[in-house]
Amino acid sequence: MTLPESLPARLYLLAYDTEKNRVTAQSRLGLVLRAAALADLYLAGRVTDENGKVRPSGDRWPTGDPLLDEMLQQLAGHRPRSWQGWIAHGKPAIRTVRTQLEDGRCIRVEHRMILPDSVELLDRSAVQRYADELRAELRRPAPRTEPRTAAVLALAARGEIATVISRSERREHRQYLDELAVYTGPIADALRKAWRSRQAQQASG
Repeated sequence: MTLPESLPARLYLLAYDTEKNRVTAQSRLGLVLRAAALADLYLAGRVTDENGKVRPSGDRWPTGDPLLDEMLQQLAGHRPRSWQGWIAHGKPAIRTVRTQLEDGRCIRVEHRMILPDSVELLDRSAVQRYADELRAELRRPAPRTEPRTAAVLALAARGEIATVISRSERREHRQYLDELAVYTGPIADALRKAWRSRQAQQASG
């Protein structure tokens, strides 16, 4: 299997637990995927930061990626909003990315009437190799890390995707991960704030 190029698709695959045969981090995965879409657009110069708010920039042509194009349409159709606001609100991202991966034959989905749908990763070795490559980056100087790789690691850490970076690894490599987060501009920190806000809402009932 050839891994998809988009950051949201890659993070969805990385969230798959190959031992338990399921997608993990369901409570925050949608936030992570929307943050990844923004990071993809940010690294491509399609969006920029203006006084803490997301601004479309560059050309308006579709990217060809379903979630990225959804984000561009939403940005064009709404008043300016903070990065955290765009991560926390909007159309659910999980189904969009899951359909993309299903169509690309990266996963197989068993659609159920009552129980949650069952997702099967079709090439576990390819995803596992990618995860191992990402963890190997933790031993390299941050300036040598490719920007998109840095973005994946930073968002996986901020979104607490333990199948990529465990809690102990997040603590051990905290400074390094902070350095990688710079590649995403304000996005990685906005993801962390969005996730903490959701946790607080869940705790309050």
